[in-house]
Amino acid sequence: VPMHKIPNLPLGKVQQRHVVRIFFPRLYNADWPVTQLPPDKLALIYDRCLRPTMMEVVPESRDKWPTTYAAAYAHSRTRTGSLTFSSTDIPWYRLDHVATTLLTKLADLGPAFKDAYFGHELRGTKGATMHNGRDEDERRLAMEDLFEHVDVASLQADQWHVDVGLTISVPGHVVTWRESCHHELLSHLLPAVSAQRISRLINNKTRFHLDRALQIKEFAGFRATTTHCPGASGLSYVQAYCTEKNVTYSLNPGVFRRRHAKELLQKETEDRILKDMDVMSNIFFECAGEGEVEGRDGCARLEVRVTLADAMNALSTLPDELIRRSVVAIERRVWW
Repeated sequence: VPMHKIPNLPLGKVQQRHVVRIFFPRLYNADWPVTQLPPDKLALIYDRCLRPTMMEVVPESRDKWPTTYAAAYAHSRTRTGSLTFSSTDIPWYRLDHVATTLLTKLADLGPAFKDAYFGHELRGTKGATMHNGRDEDERRLAMEDLFEHVDVASLQADQWHVDVGLTISVPGHVVTWRESCHHELLSHLLPAVSAQRISRLINNKTRFHLDRALQIKEFAGFRATTTHCPGASGLSYVQAYCTEKNVTYSLNPGVFRRRHAKELLQKETEDRILKDMDVMSNIFFECAGEGEVEGRDGCARLEVRVTLADAMNALSTLPDELIRRSVVAIERRVWW
């Protein structure tokens, strides 16, 4: 079962981008795929487990914890009905005691809360540990930075996965991948996998997906799930893409959002589309480097997902000749 489908709740944060979650596998129900816990269970966890744990392990913070879940919820509500949250700092040297005490109290709460475990969600770390892959010391320092808030020695290295990325760039250009070299690239990344199996992987529509650029057949990245490939040796996922997509990609619907045909049938929405097209044209114009604005490059990026045990030596570099055959650099003014 994928972890994100197991009922869980965010328990705490480390700095800004590291969220500690607690998962409840016994609450999972394939016929009722709800990951958020209902209010009655949240109340049980707070009233009988979380607050008592803090009273016991961090008694100095007893004045910071609302008496009940209902009181905490009422205190967090704003006039508009939205929620605002406060936080309480826990000394690092008491975290182990907090964790073991909380898990014990959860297990005593009932069968549904047994076997709970913690998960660490680190967001926004992509690009935060840039380094020269050819330099072993830089790779080691990058790994230490990535796991600065985690006791790596206590982890099962084969149970943790790390995404390792390699970026190829040419100043003043957009660099993208060539479809004709996908097989060769995968063969290099999966040396123990036969050419026939790689061919079958590429032809498998559920495990391999092409991402074309500019509607040109030869310009294409890919996403490949390699978990079930014999000989993959812990490499579970590969993707090759061009970072020029960052220009149009957004988590929230904006001017580059997907449009519906019915929007052309109403004057109001049609006018809005035309205005958005002007905005998009200006963005592409600036990316090309026209006028007084310096243009925007695009890089070919390759990412692999490997176990923590293999992360230090994964994708440290690619052979120069393979790079030359696998990518093409287009002058950014031509591309945009």
